[in-house]
Amino acid sequence: MASAASPAPHHLCTSLNRLTEFQRPGDLLAFALETVCAALQCQAGAAFLGEDSQPAAHWGEADPNGTLATHALKARAHATAQGQPRQEAGWAAFLLPALPLLDGTQALPLGVLVLQRPWDNAAEDTAGEAAQQSFTLPPDLQAFVNMAALALDRLNQQAEAAQWQRQAGRARQLLKFSPVAIAAGSLSGELTQVNDAYLNLLGCTRAEFEAGRVDWAALTPPEYRQADAEAFARAFEEGQSGWYEKEMLSAGGERIPLKVALFRHDDDETLVVGYLRDLREQRALEQAQASITAELNALLQQQGLTLAQLAAQLQRQNGELEARTRVLEGMAQLVQDHSLDTDPYDLIQRAQMFAQELLPHGYAVYYEPEGGLWRLKSQVGCVGNDALQRVLDGGIPFEDTHNLITPWRSGQPYFQDAYNHAADGLQTVTGQLMATATIPVLTHGQPRGIFAFGLNVPQSWTETEKVILESLAAQLGLGLERLEHTRLLVERSRELESTNNALAARTRALEGFAELSRDLTLEHDPLQLIGRAQDLLVSLLPGSLSTYYELDIPAAGGRWQLLSHRGESPDPELLNSLLRGLPYGRTTIIDRPYSTEQPFYQDVYDPATNATVDRRQTGLLRTSGSFPVHTAGTVRGVLVVGRFQSAPWTPANRTLLETVLFSLQLALERAEQTQALQRHAQELENSNAELERFAFIASHDLQEPLRTVAILTERLLGSLQSPSEAQLRYSSYIRENIQRMQSLLQDLRDFTELGRRLQEPREVDLSRKVDYALRSLEPQVQRSGAQVTVGTLPPVQGDPVQVQELLTRLLDNALKFAAEGHPPEIQVSAQQQGGWVQVCVQDHGIGIAPEHFEQIFTVFQRLHGRERYSGNGIGLSVARRIAELHGGRLWVESQPGEGSTFCFTLPAADGVPLRTAGSAAPPDGSAVRPSAPDSR
Repeated sequence: MASAASPAPHHLCTSLNRLTEFQRPGDLLAFALETVCAALQCQAGAAFLGEDSQPAAHWGEADPNGTLATHALKARAHATAQGQPRQEAGWAAFLLPALPLLDGTQALPLGVLVLQRPWDNAAEDTAGEAAQQSFTLPPDLQAFVNMAALALDRLNQQAEAAQWQRQAGRARQLLKFSPVAIAAGSLSGELTQVNDAYLNLLGCTRAEFEAGRVDWAALTPPEYRQADAEAFARAFEEGQSGWYEKEMLSAGGERIPLKVALFRHDDDETLVVGYLRDLREQRALEQAQASITAELNALLQQQGLTLAQLAAQLQRQNGELEARTRVLEGMAQLVQDHSLDTDPYDLIQRAQMFAQELLPHGYAVYYEPEGGLWRLKSQVGCVGNDALQRVLDGGIPFEDTHNLITPWRSGQPYFQDAYNHAADGLQTVTGQLMATATIPVLTHGQPRGIFAFGLNVPQSWTETEKVILESLAAQLGLGLERLEHTRLLVERSRELESTNNALAARTRALEGFAELSRDLTLEHDPLQLIGRAQDLLVSLLPGSLSTYYELDIPAAGGRWQLLSHRGESPDPELLNSLLRGLPYGRTTIIDRPYSTEQPFYQDVYDPATNATVDRRQTGLLRTSGSFPVHTAGTVRGVLVVGRFQSAPWTPANRTLLETVLFSLQLALERAEQTQALQRHAQELENSNAELERFAFIASHDLQEPLRTVAILTERLLGSLQSPSEAQLRYSSYIRENIQRMQSLLQDLRDFTELGRRLQEPREVDLSRKVDYALRSLEPQVQRSGAQVTVGTLPPVQGDPVQVQELLTRLLDNALKFAAEGHPPEIQVSAQQQGGWVQVCVQDHGIGIAPEHFEQIFTVFQRLHGRERYSGNGIGLSVARRIAELHGGRLWVESQPGEGSTFCFTLPAADGVPLRTAGSAAPPDGSAVRPSAPDSR
């Protein structure tokens, strides 16, 4: 028995693992052939899929004579009969074994590997039985072939499952839109699936069905239970029950006569699928027939009608009933077969074809009014006259065509056994027309068109023929209503899909722009922002080029300058041409969005819109979009996106582009606003610095003249041997004003130097600072008899010296403005709110009117004269400035005569770090700030 060497174990394991990676049978067979041939060192080989005669893959030497294919066919027959590989001597004195890949359940080959094996040529040349020499694969290689068969079978099963799912989807669509009532359920009354026609028939809703409240057995009268059970048994045994009649109760209790057929469910042996036909109209006709029969019997007795006459009348009635039934069944079949078709004229034409089947000796035409004419919309059959056909194709007068306007206005069928040629004014072309029937097609109670049938042979319309045409037109109207409803549903579905696509595109654009602009607050260069937007566009629209232009001179002679571009151009010379600038007024692709301030889309790029660029350079562009870029209400420039793929701009593409453009314009406006704010802040900072320098210099330089005046005043007074009382009084005024001026200058200097003297923040014990402040104010406290109550004060972080100055100014203010005749009562309290401490100094003094709340914090602003209250009017200004330098704020709450409460906020010792000068706490002073470690 011949055998071959096994492949290395690790190579075989790798090959086995790869079998699960393939998605197509041909690729898997090619890999299996490559693995086996490489392991056995074959000279040639081929792989065949299933019953194919052409190989799916080759290995090694070519096979021009088809020898491998011949061996594959033999191997299939041999493997099918015996389940074993076939071996024989043959081609070029080499054995060519065929190894079928078998399905273990059906013993049928899924594919064949045909190998030319070189390893036993010598034995074959010397042994007479070489043609039948037995050959076996090594066990591990045989296992690989078996696993390949399993993998191939798995791919076939996946393909079959996908095909089944597609068929099931189509079946569900047909079930949903079918006008025939269809339901799937069990004998117990449980329903697993129903269509809308079934629910409408029984007067139930979809919600009731989904809630499990529709039980067909409960809606079946007891006398029909046995018939249902027998029908279920036939369906399970034979596959279908055949048609039988029964009744069911509607949700309102009405008995509905039905014709039912049951079919065994393909997927569940306990279920059947039932088709139900409403017989109410047929029963009504039967009752009418019975009534007519009774009337005829009465007439027979009264007038002595013969049995032959009665039979003829009954025959006519039966013919009408059969005709109406044929129309109903035929139209139901037409609608069922094309339940997903939404073209109304296709349904009309099929109805005309059905009418011609029932009345083969005529032709059918359908008209609708349009522009004062009757327009021929559909035709089946020949009118028998080319001249008449030309007239109908061109349209006939709406008001003057008696044969059409009569049924249109009356809403009733109009039959002419002998056509009146003169009434329609068409006598010159209608000579062959003998009889006509024109019937209005009603939708939603209003005429839509005229269904007409013409006869070119002399014949009177029989009652049966009238019934056929009337019923056909009525059913056509119902079918058109259903088609209209379906069309609206399809359009709504497409609108929703388009909206979803647009929203998805907008979301992608916003997400992409947000990703690119996370640090927009740090980027103020407009061209950098534009470049980022272009990066986003070319990433979302592969195969595109984005350029941005600004106009150097907004007038004739100006040029569009390329300032930014992203993406790759197939022709490098295109960018070189654009970089040289484009003429204003002659470059439509840029001029139009600039002048109209609206996007300009080209689904098919026109080189004439960029006429100054060589068409050989723009020849690869297929579509383009140009967009004005607005900032501050004006067009700043134009952004252009060109694509090198032939595809029109979809609504989703346009939404994406315009969303990115909108985000870009917002970013540009924010950048401009940020730059303007920074410039303004810098100007304010420079102005404040200049004011501080001026105040410092002024307060310093004015001290020297004041001292000189004071010295000269004293010398002048000393030079007088006996100064008069007036001279002494004037000299006293001078000294007081000099001292006051010196005090004002010192206060001004202290105020301007507050920011410069701010020390590194550290933890400050408020209780201790209040104690130091009261000690410095001890004379005022003793003199006024004040009572000061200090609550628990949490530590803060800040400049200890300035915090004490702040407390001193507020306590001095409370002592100074006490109510007359009452010793001051002062309470100092504090509470921590998040990362901040709010401190309040409350007094029971004279109070402040609300309109003066801001005035008291203005430098040198006073509400009272100096003769009553001392001071320069700068104390509260200094206090507020210190609070703001620490990142907090200072405010007052007061009413005249009820005292005042001054509150300020400072960073808590365990809260946020000290903020920069000029920043402020929230208006209520109680915001929770992020905590920070203690600084001591």
